[in-house]
Amino acid sequence: MKVTARFWLRAGLVLCAAGALGAFGACSKDTTSVQPPPPPPSPLPAPTGLTAAAASQTKINVTWAESDTSVTGFRLDRCTGAGCTNFAQITTTAKNVMTFGDDGLAANTSYSYRVRASRGADTSAWSATASATTGVIGGSTAFTMVGAGEIINTCPNSPGTLGTSHIVDSILTKDTSAIAFVAGDAQTDSVAGSTFASCYDKSGWGSFKNRTYFAIGNGDYAGGRAAAGVYSYFADRTGPESQHGTFSIDKGNWHIVFINTADWEGGAQSKDQLQSPSGFMNQWLAADLAAVPRTKCIAVFSWDRRIYTAGDGNVGMQFNLLQATSIMESAGADILVSSKDKLYARFPLMNHLGVKDSTGGFRQFIVGTGGRSFDQMITPTPTNPVEKQNGGAGGSFGVLKLTLDASSYSWEFIPIRAGGFTDSGGPVPCHTS
Repeated sequence: MKVTARFWLRAGLVLCAAGALGAFGACSKDTTSVQPPPPPPSPLPAPTGLTAAAASQTKINVTWAESDTSVTGFRLDRCTGAGCTNFAQITTTAKNVMTFGDDGLAANTSYSYRVRASRGADTSAWSATASATTGVIGGSTAFTMVGAGEIINTCPNSPGTLGTSHIVDSILTKDTSAIAFVAGDAQTDSVAGSTFASCYDKSGWGSFKNRTYFAIGNGDYAGGRAAAGVYSYFADRTGPESQHGTFSIDKGNWHIVFINTADWEGGAQSKDQLQSPSGFMNQWLAADLAAVPRTKCIAVFSWDRRIYTAGDGNVGMQFNLLQATSIMESAGADILVSSKDKLYARFPLMNHLGVKDSTGGFRQFIVGTGGRSFDQMITPTPTNPVEKQNGGAGGSFGVLKLTLDASSYSWEFIPIRAGGFTDSGGPVPCHTS
């Protein structure tokens, strides 16, 4: 077949109509353009500003920042020991969560952290590392106080006495800087002749008496023990007898006060004296707290409680502590730990009149769970802001463990049986300035 110029022209037109390109170039009427592929997304920047700060003997708070708003989440790694490099993942967080409280750590131990961001399947480089050591804040070592009140009703042990003593003993054994407390009614057995030496000393709690400080309760005077029996056995663990069981100690950055709120001793410890601004305990407390620098945290331990859940479910207030708690509030006290009620209760920051006050109030714990028995819980009404409580038929004997740092506190209620009631929180800043 003879191929003519007309043939080539017609063939080119057919190819153009089909959208094809020939060796002789693009069709004159082809308006289709080929778009280049989109550029790859910019690399995801690594998080910045990673910090780690000890919050207690067992907790470190970690924070970081991220400039890219397209991130979908973060991965946080940790390793243990000074100069460690064997990082392992401990958690992931959502895109807007750039803080993590790493709890349950070993005391006085160095930990290092790193974090990276993710965006779908993409991940950033690791951040710079940050390190912190548990138990040290602002150069001051945190310490633990652990205990309860209402320990023994029938000598030598009541239903939960041995269980609570085992918890305290194990904490004191592991931590030589820890101290124990009894928030009143170490022994309430009223049988004549039931002395502390023959009863409390034979219980599990007696084994660590020399590491325990005591607030005195009405029951401690029972059974003919009276003031002489209390002070002769506890000696410096309740302060000098001349101060009627009211005294204070300093440890770390904490000023710790034990006040005698019992009225069975009589004399300077009568109900009238407790309620009077000129009563011995209130005058002593005012003078003691007035000398405490505002840079110190303050904890007060007593048998009686100021705030509790009354029979109608509303907040009840013990008038015997009206003056004492007013003094505490004025001094910027942070914690009041009491017992009397045989249950556990935690209240929010409140003033001495039972009104919530997150800036100037103190937090009260009722820890009458040392082993005696349980009082029935009362269902609170909307006018009772109790945050958590446990008692009655389903109650858990247990102890309150306080971690007292240079400028904050944390708490944990530890039951004697696995699966029992628990409570924890913090760190909460002190009223220091």
